[in-house]
Amino acid sequence: MKNQAPAGEKQKKFDFSPSRPRPLLSGLPGRIDSYEEGVAHYFRWRTGLDYYHALDQVVDFVVQTGRIRVIDLLTDTAAFSLRLAGRKSFHGRIYSFDTNITLLERAKQRAAHLGLEQIVEFRHFQEPRFPVPDGHAELAVSVFDLHRHPLERYFGEAMRILAREGHLILAEYLEPKGARTSLAGLWRRAHLRFVQKNPVEARAVYPDREELIGLLFRSGFRQVIVQELCAPRSRHSGAFSIIAATK
Repeated sequence: MKNQAPAGEKQKKFDFSPSRPRPLLSGLPGRIDSYEEGVAHYFRWRTGLDYYHALDQVVDFVVQTGRIRVIDLLTDTAAFSLRLAGRKSFHGRIYSFDTNITLLERAKQRAAHLGLEQIVEFRHFQEPRFPVPDGHAELAVSVFDLHRHPLERYFGEAMRILAREGHLILAEYLEPKGARTSLAGLWRRAHLRFVQKNPVEARAVYPDREELIGLLFRSGFRQVIVQELCAPRSRHSGAFSIIAATK
């Protein structure tokens, strides 16, 4: 089932360009900002979408739910959490988790520089269990990370941390069955492994839309909505989508 894309409010994008000085980041490794550039570049290569524009659409979706206790299931570049925290229409608090301490330190410093440290809190954790009580979150968000995890275990943990009537928001590339073994899929995996030197993504399995919906229901979610943010480029291509599941 599809919804029309919500009308998002306009917002000036954060400037992550490496050519400008970054106060509070001088003590971090020099390649930390090139990491975000790599993430944005890979996202465009894989999905055909601009990384920051896609994040803004996820933020729009989250803001419209009206939920105020949000868990970001992976900090990574911190762009999602900071963009959500910077929205004047968002009146909640965000708890953002990552296993990478360097990325978390970068995120904390950037939040302080933007004056958002009272809205978003960055925390370290060890997979697969998040250090929060059962039913803690009104909304949990995963941005372009689901394809790296065993889905049943991941959804089980999401069910645990969500309150009753809570929402799980997944922003993920959904790929049709057979795409991985198609010629295009085999070429892409080889390119990732040998050219881009990215074995983690080369091994990643992107979920099929119908299989994902079925697994969400089997995991205990009672309503699932899928909104595609782009049209598939071919019959073997997928579409980056927002998936909203209600506990």
